[in-house]
Amino acid sequence: MSKCACTTLASGPFDRRCARAIVSVVPEAPYIIGGPTPIEAPRVGDLYRWKVQRGRAEQHVYVQIASALRPESFEEPLRSSIASKGESVLRKLLERDNVPTRIKITSAGITEVGTDRRSRPCSL
Repeated sequence: MSKCACTTLASGPFDRRCARAIVSVVPEAPYIIGGPTPIEAPRVGDLYRWKVQRGRAEQHVYVQIASALRPESFEEPLRSSIASKGESVLRKLLERDNVPTRIKITSAGITEVGTDRRSRPCSL
């Protein structure tokens, strides 16, 4: 491709010889790029933020864990969810191409809150 001066369409005719394409590979499945970051918030329990890369967009997922929960007191999958600060749950959801905005871990189980702000049981 030649290195001719690029001009806008408004200042002159479109020259195909100067056309350039920007091609980048966009990953198919979302993946975790950061976290857990503890967040000081006036909520009951511990709150952590995970960063998830989805294509070119970066999305935050918040994990809220009830303050009284200790991993050794529960069976799986709650045990690993509490110990990993929600990472084990988040990885399973990302495998299904599901990126929630919030995950809540309580003694009653694990719930996810989607972009529609509805809370639903998390099926692991």
